[in-house]
Amino acid sequence: MKKLLFITNGHGEALVADRLTEHLPADFNITRLSLANESLPSGGFSLRNLRYLAKDISAGLVGNTLKHYKILKELSGKIDLTIAIGDIIPVIGALVVKSPFVFVGVNKSSYYKSFGSSYLFWEKILLQKYALKVFVRDKITELGLKTRGIRVPKAEFVGNPLMDCMGEISNDKFPISNEGKTIIGFLPGTRDDAKLNIEDFEKVAEEIEKKAEPTDKFEFIIATKLKNVLSTMENVPFEELLATSTLIVGLSGTGNEQAAGIGKPLVSFYGRGSQYNKKFADAQKELLGFALLLVQENNPVLVAARTLKLLRDPARMQEMGKIGKERMGGIGAVNKIAEFIKETI
Repeated sequence: MKKLLFITNGHGEALVADRLTEHLPADFNITRLSLANESLPSGGFSLRNLRYLAKDISAGLVGNTLKHYKILKELSGKIDLTIAIGDIIPVIGALVVKSPFVFVGVNKSSYYKSFGSSYLFWEKILLQKYALKVFVRDKITELGLKTRGIRVPKAEFVGNPLMDCMGEISNDKFPISNEGKTIIGFLPGTRDDAKLNIEDFEKVAEEIEKKAEPTDKFEFIIATKLKNVLSTMENVPFEELLATSTLIVGLSGTGNEQAAGIGKPLVSFYGRGSQYNKKFADAQKELLGFALLLVQENNPVLVAARTLKLLRDPARMQEMGKIGKERMGGIGAVNKIAEFIKETI
């Protein structure tokens, strides 16, 4: 029986592992290990938000890391193939296991300008030397890895696996019944920050209503697993929100990217939690470019004003949707990656 190990370090990465598993033979012995530490105060984002690092250490970061290392050492020599999904952290995990590995780089892109979000020289060295294959998230990253500096000829773009992890997004399944209304969707993310984000969304929605023209009719929807959501917003499944929203206001990582990837105009702003802070938001703006309207502060009045202005500019909204699709890439990557795994193991 073939033994596979999936190492992930985030919510979106875990979704990709789920989808890949669905495409693999049932007789594969599959082990999953998440290195995200999402139970920590930072939600696993202390390296992006250093003010949470001390809190994470107090809450058991060192102990969690040692526990993961021990698990990986115990798996050493017992795995036929490791699938490392995310960034360099799962790659390091794969090296500890000492098995051949495939890297699915959903977190790294040449669109990023921020340090560490694109591939660093030592990451390229590790991938060039040890990875059987490197699946990247967009064409510009494939070209960059193959032609610039330290070259990684094993890099290939076959689509963005995050775009295969949304469920069915269609108006056939989710018909838009509220004709004459503008539906604004809110994505608070999946981490502990969601509570803070929802509070900010409530203020944004209130300001939109205040600033609206008498003829404007809005419906506000939200996709969250939290209970007791605001009465002003209907809580709907994520795929329904993507299918029916005219525009999306998001403080999410993967969710924002998927929304942009299906062509939805996207508005965001600096959040108050550990994930969607200034550094993270600015980096996502680098990734999505014109597809994301980023308000560079936490000001509900300004966010509402910019959102209303965008809604009255259909040409810009259309261009944002076009750019979002280009930046995020198409569907179908999961099936191709799964085929490579089956051929390799």
